[in-house]
Amino acid sequence: MVLHINKKIATAALIIAVLIAVFGSPQIKAKASLVTEKKSIELSSDEIEVNIAKPEELEPAKQNLVADEVIVEDASEIYFSLKATGYNSLANQTDSTPFITATGARTEFGVIAVSRDLLSSDIPYGSLVRIKDLGNYYNGRGAGKFQNLLDKQELFIVEDTMHKRKKQQIDVWFPKKSEALNWGIRQVELEVVRYGRSGPFLSYVDMDNTNYTASVD
Repeated sequence: MVLHINKKIATAALIIAVLIAVFGSPQIKAKASLVTEKKSIELSSDEIEVNIAKPEELEPAKQNLVADEVIVEDASEIYFSLKATGYNSLANQTDSTPFITATGARTEFGVIAVSRDLLSSDIPYGSLVRIKDLGNYYNGRGAGKFQNLLDKQELFIVEDTMHKRKKQQIDVWFPKKSEALNWGIRQVELEVVRYGRSGPFLSYVDMDNTNYTASVD
């Protein structure tokens, strides 16, 4: 039996049909057709069809990338080409508390220091970053020499800063002085994954499958 009903009742009926289709009754199938010219809707009592778009059917621009409840947002400036040196916890390289960073965190591999010109707006404390080894700072030789080490860690966190004379530079913490010296002075590409400690994620990351271990407040 087909019911012809006015526009308001038809709209209510269609909403009910959607709710039933989503939450409930397995006995009901969907089929709804809107006749705009007649301003009426025909609903079959034994067959109602409702099409609900799946997330993957949405336009890519309207989809958010999500990993473990982390929303990934678009950003235009997340890559920096920087000078990268290495340091470790010696008083003559830091201060009287060499194992404590400028933010109060303890040093460990995965912690980096950022020059003060970058801290204010580009890469603030708490930012998570990826590092790509572009080779020797002066001649570009040996590009990728340390990439396996960097990829194993994957994410580095900004917890320290550098002397005010340093510009456009990062300092990677190493457990041993020999490791810092072996790193030398390199050119790197730094990708900002998360802006600040509680800011938005600017690049996709699966936190369950990363080797990132440095603590995040």
